[in-house]
Amino acid sequence: MIKEILERSEPVACRILENSLRNDRVAHSYLFSGEYSPLKIEAAYLLAQSIVEGKHDFACEECDTCKRIRNNNYFDVIYVDGYEKSIVKDDVEYILDEFSRTSLESYGKKVYILANINNSSNKVLNMILKFMEEPGNDNTFGIFITDNKENLLPTIVSRCQNIPFMTRDFSYLIKRYTDNGFDEIDGYLLSDIFHRFDQDFDLNDEAYLTAKEFVYKTIDTFSDIEYLPVLYSLEFYKSIKDKKEFDRCVSYYLHIMIRMIEDSLKNYQSNDEQYNNYLDILRKHDLIKLLEIFENAREKYLNNAEKKLLLDSAAYEILCMEKALVR
Repeated sequence: MIKEILERSEPVACRILENSLRNDRVAHSYLFSGEYSPLKIEAAYLLAQSIVEGKHDFACEECDTCKRIRNNNYFDVIYVDGYEKSIVKDDVEYILDEFSRTSLESYGKKVYILANINNSSNKVLNMILKFMEEPGNDNTFGIFITDNKENLLPTIVSRCQNIPFMTRDFSYLIKRYTDNGFDEIDGYLLSDIFHRFDQDFDLNDEAYLTAKEFVYKTIDTFSDIEYLPVLYSLEFYKSIKDKKEFDRCVSYYLHIMIRMIEDSLKNYQSNDEQYNNYLDILRKHDLIKLLEIFENAREKYLNNAEKKLLLDSAAYEILCMEKALVR
């Protein structure tokens, strides 16, 4: 149960939300901010369930309504995530259009959840702000999720009740993956990619397996860095023929690479010896520069840059980085 995990991992956030519900002081806009944590998304769904049910306490999480909300099958709860791509004008207009209509559900309350809201343009943020300020939205509630509230419009922040998240805990997600047959290291990486347990994810998903394989191959090329562009052009680019699958593969590749660089910086140790060996290889290189290179590549990915071009650019920057160290 998410309530129990929230109570254990984020007692401050749990207490604030619990008091709001029990004292009938539910705000119309919440901002879940602070540490990067998948629990923020789970807590947002829990709050949406609780608002819809209106029982002045946390929702049961087990009834048909709760399950429909969590599975994005409830008409009056809309979830949009800016993690993989920016939240755009069309996303906000869709919410405006859907919420302008008569409620399709018996409870009559509507909730929109915008995760990674900071990955939006000022134009989009102003559209959201205008919607928040419209009169007659008594049965409409917004939940915004961000890792960096400093990047948001101050006027949006000021109109929300801030819920601080203070820990970065993926353990419950990793357990869900391992309980469903995934290796521990795959559960660890997938929880970082999806920020939730993806019940539809295939153990043999070619895009993920290929991405992980080529992350390891990339790190192996650091002993012969001139081979990296060749690795991309002769192997990686030919690994998956379907364009959509290849784009998904590149997304996984960047996620895993960034995760491993961050783990190297933190001196993280897993129970997977192979994973640890690759972290040791990374530590022999300029981790800050590597992180910058792959974060920039991921930013280009989010802005719909051509996938092969952004990887070629990353390879060139790594080559320049390594040659600079040799001088």
